[in-house]
Order: sequence, then C-alpha cells, then structure tokens
Amino acid sequence: MVFRWQRMLSVSLVAALSLSLAACAGNNNGGNEPANNGGNSGGNAGAEANAGSGEAASNANVDETGWDGKKYAEPVTLTTVKGVGTNYYFKSGETMENNVLQKYMKDNLGIDVKYDWIVTDTNDAYKTKLRLMLSSGEKMPDVITYRGDMETVNMLIDSGQFMDVGELFDKYAGEAYKTGVALNPDTWLPVTRDGQRMALPVLDYAYNDDMLLWLRQDWMDKLGLQAPKTVADFEAIMDAFVNKDPDGNGKSDTIGLATGFKNTYLGWMSDISWLFGAYGTLPGQWNKGADGALSYGSVDPAAKQALSTLKTWMDKGYISKDSGIKDEVSGSELFTKGQAGAIVGRNWLPDWPFGDLLNNVPGAKYKGYPLPAGPDGKIGAQSGNPSVNGWMLINKDAKNPEALLRYYNFFFENWANPQAGSEFENGFAEGYDWAKLPDGTITKDPAKDPDLFPDYADRTHLVEPIYYSLTFEGARIPSLYADTMIKLASGGTPETPYEKQTAGVRKPENIEAMKIVLDQKDIRMKNYFQGPLTETMKQKNELLNKLINQAYSKIIYGQSPIDEFDTMVANWKKSGGDQITTEVNEWFQSASGK
Repeated sequence: MVFRWQRMLSVSLVAALSLSLAACAGNNNGGNEPANNGGNSGGNAGAEANAGSGEAASNANVDETGWDGKKYAEPVTLTTVKGVGTNYYFKSGETMENNVLQKYMKDNLGIDVKYDWIVTDTNDAYKTKLRLMLSSGEKMPDVITYRGDMETVNMLIDSGQFMDVGELFDKYAGEAYKTGVALNPDTWLPVTRDGQRMALPVLDYAYNDDMLLWLRQDWMDKLGLQAPKTVADFEAIMDAFVNKDPDGNGKSDTIGLATGFKNTYLGWMSDISWLFGAYGTLPGQWNKGADGALSYGSVDPAAKQALSTLKTWMDKGYISKDSGIKDEVSGSELFTKGQAGAIVGRNWLPDWPFGDLLNNVPGAKYKGYPLPAGPDGKIGAQSGNPSVNGWMLINKDAKNPEALLRYYNFFFENWANPQAGSEFENGFAEGYDWAKLPDGTITKDPAKDPDLFPDYADRTHLVEPIYYSLTFEGARIPSLYADTMIKLASGGTPETPYEKQTAGVRKPENIEAMKIVLDQKDIRMKNYFQGPLTETMKQKNELLNKLINQAYSKIIYGQSPIDEFDTMVANWKKSGGDQITTEVNEWFQSASGK
C-alpha cells in the first residue's frame, strides 16, 4: 500500500539531476514496502482518447514490431497480474480490467493490458499468490511487476521463465528512463545474474522512503511537551502519553509509540529499526563497518542494547503488547485509531494513512519531527534506494516484450513532468483526479464541488487512474519530488505544472516533513548487500531468521534474559551465519571492483 511527470530531459536538467542526487546514497532494503505516496500528484490524460494521435503512419514508418513511432499499427497485448492497493478508487462502472487509463493506453499507444488475475493486496495476498504460482509451476504472464521483498524477486528470476532485459533496455528505454537508472550505480546489482540484467527497475523519488518521527501535536500541546532531541527525551514524551490521559477520556488506554514488527524489524511503516540506529546498527540489512567489511545488523552487539530498551518500553506500556503480532500496517492503526501518540514513517503519511486519524479522532493534529539521538549521540535510519521502487520481469515467451518499455517511456515523456498546456497539465483525467471550478481554478478536492466529480463511489477520495498503470504510478523522475517539496517549504512559488499539482495536493505537514528528511539525510544507513541470495542463504536463511526472530521476541516480552542475544548470535554464526558473512563480503568486493 502506498501512494502516488516531461518531455525528454534537456542537457541542463540532466546535469541538474545528477548534481541534486550526488549526495544521495541508498539502496533497496528489500522491505515490503507498499508503493508510496509522496509522488506525482496527478497527470492529465484527458479521459477521452485523442483520435488524431492514434492514426497509424504509413507502412514505411512501421518498424519490425509494428510500431509507427507513436502507436502500434495493430494493438498488442501484454498479460499481467495485479495486487490492488487500498488506495485504489474507481468511478462507478470502472474496474481494473476496464477503466480510463487502460482505454487511453490502448487507444493512443495500441497497448492493451489484460489481467490473468487480480487480488486485493492485503496481508501479502499478492506475494502469496505469486509464490503459489511458482510452487505449482504455473505459466507466468507476459509481465510481472513487483515491489517488496527481494526474496520473491529472486524466486521469480530463478524460475527460469523470465528473460534478460539488458538488450531491450539498451535499445528501447527512453533517455529520461536511462538517465534516472544511471543516477545510482547500484541500480542493476540486485537483479544481475552472470552479467545478465533480469528485471527492469521501476524508478522512485529520491528520499521518498526515508523516515521521520510523527507525534500527535494536540497531545504535545495539551501536556506542554517539547520536541525530543534524544531517545531519553522521547521516552519522557511516551511516558506522558501513557500516564497523563492525553485524550482526556479518564481511562488508561493510550500508548506511546505505534509499531508492528511481526514481519520485520526493518519496516516500511510503523518502523522500529530507527531505535537500533540510535545504538549504531540496523537489523535485517548488511551494514559496513569501520574496516570496510559488511556485517549483519541483526547480530551486531548494538542490537542487544536496542532490544534491552525495547523490553523496557514493553514493560512500561510505551508500546503495545500486541506489537509482536502486528504487521507494519496494523501497527500503524494504533496511531490512526487514536490510541498511540507517536509513529515513525515516511514523509507522505499525511496523504495516507493519517486521513484515517482525522476521521477517527475529530480535532486530532499531527506534526513531523527529526529522529532523536541515542545515548552516544548516534542517529541511524534505513535508506531506500534513491531510484528503485520495484521491478518488472518479462516472460521469455512474451510476443512484444518491447511494449513494456514503450509503455513506461510514454509516462516519462508525458506524465512525469508535464509541460504547461499539455494534455497532462492538471492530472490524468478531468472528473477523475482533477476538475475545473466555475471560476476557472483547478481543484483536486471532490468536496469543493461534488458535481464536478460525477459517479464517485466514495466522494471523500480522489479517483487517481495513475495507480492502475503497470508501472505503479506512471513514472517518476528521481529528484523531482524532493526538489519541488523543498522549494515549496522555502516559500517558493510553484511555476511548472508538476509544482502546481504538488502544491495543490500536498498537505503543509507533508511539505515540512520532506524538509526534515533532507535536513537529516546524513543519518541514513545504506544496505550494502544488493546481490542475489548466496548459496548458503538459499539453504539456511529460513533457519537463521527463525533463530533471530525467536530470540528477539523472547527478550522483548521478558521470556528470556537479555543475554539470550549472545546465545542466539553464537548459534547464528555456527549454523551458517559465518559462511553467509564470508559470501556476502566476497560478493561486495567483487561488485566494488576490489
């Protein structure tokens, strides 16, 4: 679950993009991250197809694939599967199989997307269904798009059903796409096998996955609390949230921090890994030490300190007793239902799910804060790959594999950063994700005039067709969102269509949050292992992860003493962890050219 444009990049913008991301280090942490939110606030493909643009050129201009430069002379089909997020809304009568975006792409590009199956993507339903297909040996569709854990991506690659996409990318990817991929030298590493590039990266906005602290500001004001600078300060705030009845109902029913670590301690939502970062490590990823070697954060001695603190928080009621059986989303509901006063998450949480908080708790207010420092002044948090939000795999038997690149190129060239006066200037389609008020101004708020957004099943949410795209949210130019948000946070006047759309849809708290993220960009801890599963990982990962998770849970819940951590580490090492560490460092030295 997650939430949300340029003709070809000019030489000057390419240079600006490179400079703006020069300091941005990061990578795909393999967490199950939903799709995001901080992105394109709209694009504008008129709901009706442009009949003139769809006319095929003369046969002399049609290449061997049937493409005339704008459109396939005869429509081609791409089969796929889909996990529909909870942020997908449809106009009455429209579905994933039949909607304004699908019709536009077929009419204007000659690309018809067909679905073998569609599932509501809650409780990892999409991943589960993909894995069932793999285990049963089912034939895969033409295209699989996936964002989440790299283990599933590795399983798809290892199935042998998907092609090396390197030549396709080199031949058919547009300049904007190629430029975005080149910004991060590690982009291809996770999906490279024997020199072959086995999946196409879906580009994301830089810093979009980076975390900050969110607090219930109405509780802070009521209790006279100040911004926390340290973990100790934050503990004092949580203590007040638990013991001073911040919601005023006369009951002892509030907690400090909303978190859920059933699936991982390195979560994309209601995250707890930042606490480990306050002691100098991050769990669930490979961190680089002072000696340049990689080590697994979950067995780092610093993790023992974080676990000791977590146990204290559990004992004092600062975190829910159910945190260990809640996933990232259900953990966040402790905040949106008004039970918890804090949550750690991404800049775009005001877009989703904080709307639920305002609906559930009238008068509630929230505000973003920098992550606090640990006892030794350390601050550490996970960092997303500044350019990758998922992967696209193409079946070896696909009849028109290049169609996926042309599909994606279209969004880079028309949607990602639209020009003034262009078709996508205001959003994807009038009456869907934008409307024009009687005074001529553009709105993205259905409440302003419901009649301008007809046939809405739910008038409290925009219907945003861009989510229906094969590539999650059309296309994203990595630096564009952060640069725009900082301009707005600094009081700049929005000038381009993208800037105007962003200013029109982003909440003030969201804009300020992005400034906080960039102010703290140096705290981000990169996951340095971006390769495929090592041989020992394939054999031992399940066992080793079980050892870690069981020990963590027992310590946090007081079922084992803190020294259980040392026993677990010893067992982890002798049960394959030492060998995996050797293999990971061999890969790292090879990938680094050392």
